[in-house]
Amino acid sequence: MTEEDFTLCVCGGSASIDRDHGLRAKATKVAHLNAKEAEMKCSIQECPGEYEKRLIVHTVRYHKEVVVFDHVPAEVCSVCCDVLLDVETVRKIENLLEHRVRPVKNIPLYEYA
Repeated sequence: MTEEDFTLCVCGGSASIDRDHGLRAKATKVAHLNAKEAEMKCSIQECPGEYEKRLIVHTVRYHKEVVVFDHVPAEVCSVCCDVLLDVETVRKIENLLEHRVRPVKNIPLYEYA
């Protein structure tokens, strides 16, 4: 199998992109699924949902900054909202972070204390 045959699964939580380590899931399970399996049933045990293509808002913490990406293509479970990002999408996000592309918009950030 080639890299294109796999979809990266970030199950049950948020993920952050670290410059030296790629995609890192915090307190979650990360798995690689065959792309054909990912197109059908949810990878979360006993979830009856199926993945559907959507555009999502994806947030990462990068070098102690919060970065928000809008309109990110993803596969999202129709029941539990588990999110799958394919390898190409993750690489594009990493590239945008690495090259410090100028943001389209600045947004307010509130800290929950």
